Amino acid sequence: MFAAAAIGLLSSCSEDDDTTLERGTKPVVTAAETNFSVEEGQVVNLVLNTETPINKRMDFKLELVGGTASFRDYIVEGDGNNTTDEETNIDDGWGLIGHKVYFPAYASTHTVDITPIFDLLPEGTEEIKLKLTSMGNANGSVAAASEMITITVTNKTSNDFVAIADWSQTVTDSHGTLVEGDYVDNSGGDHHALCAFDFDLELYDSNFAVVEQDYDNCPAEITLAETAPNGAYFIVPSFWSRARPTTAIPAEDIKFKMKVTMAKPGVWHHVVNIDDVWKYSLGGANEGFADAYQVAGILIKTGTTYELQDVDGNVLAQGRMADFKLKSKKNRK
Repeated sequence: MFAAAAIGLLSSCSEDDDTTLERGTKPVVTAAETNFSVEEGQVVNLVLNTETPINKRMDFKLELVGGTASFRDYIVEGDGNNTTDEETNIDDGWGLIGHKVYFPAYASTHTVDITPIFDLLPEGTEEIKLKLTSMGNANGSVAAASEMITITVTNKTSNDFVAIADWSQTVTDSHGTLVEGDYVDNSGGDHHALCAFDFDLELYDSNFAVVEQDYDNCPAEITLAETAPNGAYFIVPSFWSRARPTTAIPAEDIKFKMKVTMAKPGVWHHVVNIDDVWKYSLGGANEGFADAYQVAGILIKTGTTYELQDVDGNVLAQGRMADFKLKSKKNRK
């Protein structure tokens, strides 16, 4: 008899804790504001509120449904943890690509950070139109007036110069998810990222001294500050080494492809594709490949005015390519 009473008491407490769901009425979430105007790189704080907190997390989805921006023009922090990725994937069963928003259990308010990316492109004002809908566990609902979120984004410019070298060969799949380029090894048929190969990006001044470099990242990125001395600068991507563990040797030769983007952000940009120079079989500078270093462009800096000149590779290769090698990572290791 005592046990039956205890079970009844526990059942009663459970019902009290989750009254909203038991009655079939989902908590309603409202947005404190639905229209925003920001510059690229500025964070939009989308504040969501509910008057009926529950003891379970509520799942929602932010989906791009209109405007002039693309899905890759902004990022979303939907769970308050910047170490996690809230982008949906095809296995989630959440429909078209979007971002997950997790409204914490017992909370009456939750802030979602939406950041339009400060990219290199010169652009006019863009508009991001997002729709907030119940998704996942469907524990909550969205007030009709809070479903549509509109963000107007103005172009941002910089007086710095930026160059990015990307050899990842990343593409998007049918869902819109970014898929990193890879290759298959000759031992177990496993896949390995192309980013694992050691490519670098360096910026040389007119004395062929390295003034900026990125030896660690894929894509590699360098910035020449507006305060740097005037003069000519050489943008030089390179293939350092084909070295890989014995379990990651390619089953077939690889022809590497690199996209080098050079820009005065928000003002102008230029792309050079290097597709027919580097191969796994030829190796990189560390293996003695003569053309490991390539000149993607010459930057002429005068104050905050930049001129990017196209380069005929044969011109710089005559007597100056060796100068790059003398100052390069090869001799600093």
